Amino acid sequence: MGRKHFDLHTWLVMLMDIVWREPKLILKYYQQPKPRNLAWKGRNVLMVDSRVEHGGMFDCLKGIITIYAISKAMGKDFRIHFVSPFRLEDYLVPNHYDWTIGDDELCYSFPQARPVIAYGELSNPRRLWKKRRGETHFYYGYNSLDLVNEHFGTHNEWSELYDELFKPTEELQSQIDYYKKEVGDDYVVAHFRFLNLLGDKMEKASLNPTLPEQERKVLMERALAQLRRIAEMHPGVRLMLASDSSNFVNYIKKEIPSVYTIPGTIKHVGTAKSASGAEIIKMFLDYYIIGGARKVYSLWTPGMWKSAFPEYAALIGGADFERIEF
Repeated sequence: MGRKHFDLHTWLVMLMDIVWREPKLILKYYQQPKPRNLAWKGRNVLMVDSRVEHGGMFDCLKGIITIYAISKAMGKDFRIHFVSPFRLEDYLVPNHYDWTIGDDELCYSFPQARPVIAYGELSNPRRLWKKRRGETHFYYGYNSLDLVNEHFGTHNEWSELYDELFKPTEELQSQIDYYKKEVGDDYVVAHFRFLNLLGDKMEKASLNPTLPEQERKVLMERALAQLRRIAEMHPGVRLMLASDSSNFVNYIKKEIPSVYTIPGTIKHVGTAKSASGAEIIKMFLDYYIIGGARKVYSLWTPGMWKSAFPEYAALIGGADFERIEF
């Protein structure tokens, strides 16, 4: 693979990871005695454990798929230690590859094990595929599959790797089946991620402001017009709405009673310190139901977020995807 260009910011972030963040983690957590067994040798583990700030659920999944693809190409054992703000295996379980690892199976003895924090290295994540002998704990949240395929000469597809790793638990699958039956076989999805704009206070206050009341009203009216346009484009097809804003969902239900929504609220796992089982179930239900649509639309306007959620839900389910600015 040809050498990739690093800008100054990337170099500075990587330098901070190597000389400050990773050593700090090692000093705090990697001082346990060397394990007697050799099960840890040569193993790659994707970490979501709150020791390093991570993104949302699909940021975590991007990192999982990237490190899994690298591990496959290098012939290394791959595991997932996803324990914060919930345990992943409470909702997703291994499908064709066993990625589970017990808390007591992880090695926290340096240098037999070490963390690699690479969130700032997405343009050229070469440290991800560096050859290491011990157990490597990766903190990463980007989809670098194209770069991995280019480097190793592989042809992995994101959705295929996801299918190798995951299937819903029996409990989650039963709820997916229930809501799939409720929405029907033929539907399109419109997804809006407003963050704090409509007063829901879904994210950190610094991320984006809550709009004044009149501006909120104007934004919701513009979004409503987009929903009506999508409905007109798909006559006779059910329209499903997915959004992080309960205020917007309640508004649309009054304006277009036929629009389908999955009940419940959702939290963004990148910013929520905790989330209830119902909130996590809602998140997984949304993306599995979204993925089963005929087509998925992600609608945004400046101030909103170009969410990866509907894009990757469509990718997992094989749905057509389109992003619309309004």
